[in-house]
Amino acid sequence: MKNMKKVLMICLMVTGIAVYAQPHGQGERGPRHEKAELMKQLSPQQRAELKTKKMVLDLNLTAAQEEQIQKLNLELATQKEANKPDRNKKEKPSATEMFERTSDLLDQKIATKRRLQGILTKEQFEKFERSQHRKKREHRHHLGSKKR
Repeated sequence: MKNMKKVLMICLMVTGIAVYAQPHGQGERGPRHEKAELMKQLSPQQRAELKTKKMVLDLNLTAAQEEQIQKLNLELATQKEANKPDRNKKEKPSATEMFERTSDLLDQKIATKRRLQGILTKEQFEKFERSQHRKKREHRHHLGSKKR
């Protein structure tokens, strides 16, 4: 009986180690990846509408704010869609091109932030900023766990 327990315990340990040793990031990617792939297939209008609805729920937007946010989100989604072909290039950009792209992206983020400050109340904007920081932190954590 004792030998049987030892054999069973060894089998469980070997199985546990084998499962833990499986390489990460292969095979099934999980529900988060599937959702991201489905979101990529949506039109800019659909993505803007979903983002606006999430913001309405999170920030308790008024009808006027919702309308303004919808327009802003549609603009941003359309810009993002228009920039997609640039991201599919295989060659690496030069240092100057990289600087220009990064500078343009930061200018867009600054403009978007200022427009949001004009639409949202101070409390809503603070809540929005906190949620953006939390999402960024979760995204970094998620990316970091893939690098094991």
